[in-house]
Amino acid sequence: MLGTLYIVATPIGNLQDMTFRAIEVLKNSDYILAESSARTSKLLSEFNIKKRIITFNKDNEKRKKNSVIQDLSEGMNICLVSDAGTPSVSDPGFELMKYIDLSFRVVPIPGASSLTAALSVSKIPINNFIFLGFLSKKSSERKMQLLKIKKVSMPGVIFESKHRVASVLADITDVLGGDTNIGIMRELTKIHEEIFFGTANELILKFANQQLTGEITMIIGTSSVEQLNIETMEKEILELSKKYSTSEVVNIIRLFNDVNKKELYKYVLNIRQEG
Repeated sequence: MLGTLYIVATPIGNLQDMTFRAIEVLKNSDYILAESSARTSKLLSEFNIKKRIITFNKDNEKRKKNSVIQDLSEGMNICLVSDAGTPSVSDPGFELMKYIDLSFRVVPIPGASSLTAALSVSKIPINNFIFLGFLSKKSSERKMQLLKIKKVSMPGVIFESKHRVASVLADITDVLGGDTNIGIMRELTKIHEEIFFGTANELILKFANQQLTGEITMIIGTSSVEQLNIETMEKEILELSKKYSTSEVVNIIRLFNDVNKKELYKYVLNIRQEG
């Protein structure tokens, strides 16, 4: 019988966010693959879990993946954890997932996530968004990555180093405009958690003489000036209305545009009645 690979989310700062299910799965595994054995060992000791830990990170995952797959073939149950949050999401794990055969059972054990935590407190509309992970260290490459947000016309979420927040805000100003709405979340779930919102220009001034510390998640919104005029969409609405209901038309339009749902619904309904 083949073994099971468990992708286990761990707390991003607050140990009370550890789930009962994660604790149970870790306790019952044959061994644990960890981004950092020292950090995971400390976490396991908090929950009285004693298991063999094998370091598995970006430096060795290509080399070690074959032995992991062999162990799964022999019926072992293995857990994969990162230093914090969910493996494979801007963390080690994807190289292993690419080579896992469909015959193996892979089970996600969800938990704390800086991505969803940040989105849950966002003042920026996030019905749809693009996740860019960690941006490049080079400004020229970062600007190319930020252009993706402009291209898809929806907010972007990034993870960033505390040392580059000021330079990233400057790049956002150059690419998307200084009036772009930004959310900055620092040290989510930890004692010194802080959440800031403002335009790129406002936040540049705010942090001019203040060095942010800790883990940073940023939500990059659309310009506060460039708002879609739904009255220019009458032709598209009429075409969509031939195939879809009012609610479906509204949902389709909002997939690609940041517009107020209530106002759009009224406008679509009015066009359909007139048509």
